[in-house]
Amino acid sequence: MTSGIEEGKKQISCRNCGSLIPAESERCVFCGAYQIAGRVPVLKYFSESKFFRRFLLYPFSALLSPGLPLVLYFSGVRFADKTWLIAFSFFGILFCIFGYISEWIFLHKARGEAKDFRQGFFEWQKKLFDRSPALSYAGMFLFVCVPLVDWPNPIPFSLSSSAIWTAILIFLIKILFPLF
Repeated sequence: MTSGIEEGKKQISCRNCGSLIPAESERCVFCGAYQIAGRVPVLKYFSESKFFRRFLLYPFSALLSPGLPLVLYFSGVRFADKTWLIAFSFFGILFCIFGYISEWIFLHKARGEAKDFRQGFFEWQKKLFDRSPALSYAGMFLFVCVPLVDWPNPIPFSLSSSAIWTAILIFLIKILFPLF
């Protein structure tokens, strides 16, 4: 009986993917996230933390993206072109949305349903299609311009997809719409 309790104590939950790993391991055997601070740079350590991503980074970006442009607009700061405020706000909101979606995709990899982030995306699409084909098509539309390479964690995936869609928005506002 005590050996079963000791066996349970020797395993901890990974701070990135949540899978049970041996307590003495420095890295997670499933996702490769470092478990001990000080072994990697601070930004990498925080980017591998699910708590940091879900409860600090994505909600903060959701509050900051519409909040900062509104504060700058109503504070009387003069801008030559206010469309950059729209682009900044759009980027922040998309970063939050893509961040939470990439967390769902990352869960497929962490659970072992997918071997990498790309296959996790396809598993996420299958689950969306099982719920509703319209949801699956909407999910595919969101990621049309996102190259599905093997992302190390959800943050670079969210940043790149948000940057691509923001660049498309800037192209529409600055180049295409003035032509009409």
